[in-house]
Amino acid sequence: MSASNGTIDREQVLQALGTVMDPDLNKDLVSLNMIRDLVVEGGAVSLRVVLTTPACPLKEKIQSDVVAALAAIGINEPTITMDAEVRKRIGPTPTRPGARLPDVGAVIAVASGKGGVGKSTVATNLAISLHKAGARVGLLDADIYGPSMPLMLGLDGAEPEVVEKDGHAMIVPLERHGIGVMSMGFMLEADQAVVWRGPMLGKALQQFIEDVDWGQLDYLVIDMPPGTGDVALSLAQLIPVSGTVVVTTPQDVAFADVRRAIRMFTMTKTPILGLVENMSHFVCDGCDKQHEIFGKSQIEAHATRYELDVLAQLPLDAVTAVAADRGEPIVVAEADGPQAAAYLQLAQRVAQKLAVDGASEEDPAQKFSSFFQMK
Repeated sequence: MSASNGTIDREQVLQALGTVMDPDLNKDLVSLNMIRDLVVEGGAVSLRVVLTTPACPLKEKIQSDVVAALAAIGINEPTITMDAEVRKRIGPTPTRPGARLPDVGAVIAVASGKGGVGKSTVATNLAISLHKAGARVGLLDADIYGPSMPLMLGLDGAEPEVVEKDGHAMIVPLERHGIGVMSMGFMLEADQAVVWRGPMLGKALQQFIEDVDWGQLDYLVIDMPPGTGDVALSLAQLIPVSGTVVVTTPQDVAFADVRRAIRMFTMTKTPILGLVENMSHFVCDGCDKQHEIFGKSQIEAHATRYELDVLAQLPLDAVTAVAADRGEPIVVAEADGPQAAAYLQLAQRVAQKLAVDGASEEDPAQKFSSFFQMK
């Protein structure tokens, strides 16, 4: 719309927008190239604000700051389109030739040092929460020995389609709750075991990356197998992982294994976004009292020791596991419940970390080197 004095030029608009800061990156929108398609015609202004993630929790604040900055120079009704573009984070150069996932903005690995901590539950609900926040998301079940995604997503017995694309046979991921899903479980009978050595595991993972038509994605979430074995090493060799979410529970025995996982990611120069403490506590329905069933949480102390962020402390409840057994992740089964809200906050936190860490030139793995050299 028109400026109050009827005249305005492009330079004035850019100067005004240059006062609007991205709260996460602490830089102005103009220098961050977040202002696109700016059109100034007389006193009318239209523009597109391209955020660093569709899951940005500060979207409304940024938009209102843009409106206020333009109002200060007499533009009272600008046409503003809010958009998002996940910036590719270039991790360590893979040692094997292969797919670089050119149409994927960021690769997020969800890992744990041991089984039984709810890693697959976190990966599934994180992926769906990122989608609910507006992102295009794929979910790769890389737990070759124990694939759980078909059951957790209600896709038991489903088989993906194979199509011809650019002269190659490509697997089309199955879609569920708005996300594309690929799992070894789609290739196996219900009671069939995978009895493979390391090289075959690496080859299977390579196929899931190179021979799956993931399409345009903002995020590819990879549910890693527990431990520090072949699949984790193969992934680091195949593609640059943007960041890892490490899942633990309050017990000391769980974090003892998490420490080994942290060291593995440090050795492979894979950035660690932070820690998620699953089953952190239980809130009683009758008295609303918080009970620490697995012992007092030490996640803050662990995070401080390793200079990591605590991304979330997810409570234990009576419905998450039951819903997963029905093929309905908790963020779908109880979309308005407290667990879904906690996962949305986790998704936003992960998206923020990727944006902020991606803007820094510091090697996120470097800070761990001296710590482990002393051990």
